[in-house]
Amino acid sequence: MMNEQTLSKLIEMKLGGMAESYKEQALNKDFQKMSFEDRFSLLVDLEYSRRKSNKL
Repeated sequence: MMNEQTLSKLIEMKLGGMAESYKEQALNKDFQKMSFEDRFSLLVDLEYSRRKSNKL
C-alpha cells in the first residue's frame, strides 16, 4: 500500500528517484518480501545514481 503523503513529500523535497522507486515497490509484491533495510537501500541507491548521472 502506497502512502500518498509520503510520495508527495518525496516529490516536494525533489527526491524524484526515491519517489519513483517507492511507487515501484508499492506496486510490485516481490519487494514486500524484502527487509526494510534492503528496500530502503534500493530507494537511496536509485536517488544517488540519478543525481550522479545528472551532474555528468
